[in-house]
Amino acid sequence: MIPLDSFVGQSADGKMVPIIPGGNSIPLTFSNRKEYVERAIEYRLHELDRQVAAVREGMSWIVPVPLLSLLTARQLEQMVCGLAEISVEVLKKVVRYREVEEQQQLVQWFWQTLDEFSNEERMLFMRFVSGRSRLPANTADISQRFQIMKVDRPYDSLPTSQTCFFQLRLPPYSSQSVMAERLRYAINNCRSIDMDNYMLSRNVDNTEGSDTDY
Repeated sequence: MIPLDSFVGQSADGKMVPIIPGGNSIPLTFSNRKEYVERAIEYRLHELDRQVAAVREGMSWIVPVPLLSLLTARQLEQMVCGLAEISVEVLKKVVRYREVEEQQQLVQWFWQTLDEFSNEERMLFMRFVSGRSRLPANTADISQRFQIMKVDRPYDSLPTSQTCFFQLRLPPYSSQSVMAERLRYAINNCRSIDMDNYMLSRNVDNTEGSDTDY
């Protein structure tokens, strides 16, 4: 059963639109139902043709279009956007420690916390420390090393970061659970990742800080 009475359908943005010219005034009946289905499918398959063509043209400035056929959709997505799964092991390979040693408890607590995070939380963490939500598909393409820095702040304070340096700054914590709670709060509530938001908050509050400071 099609709960409509004319040749209209739902577009990609959720609006009801004519699926053919004048579709609003063409009654949908039992006898023309098959034509409606065919037209609706054709409309949905081609409604974004102009946008897809624009994306294709833009990509052709970087990669010859015929070469794209050598890649699957997933491979192309990974090359352009990075890996959807954030690997803790990859971060360990590119990390550099400042004012703290790898064997210290603070660092061990941090890696334990990151291991316990869901992938969605790790993506939020990546955005918090780098401004990006994914890692490159190729480790060699990580242009900056991930930095973990110990800072002299009161116990159990919120962590801070500098996205331009891929740097996480950790104050001392009384336990791993407290660190996890503070880090979760930071990655879910920080609104100063983008410089536009940061400058806006400075203008409103007349405060100073780093890219993602609290």
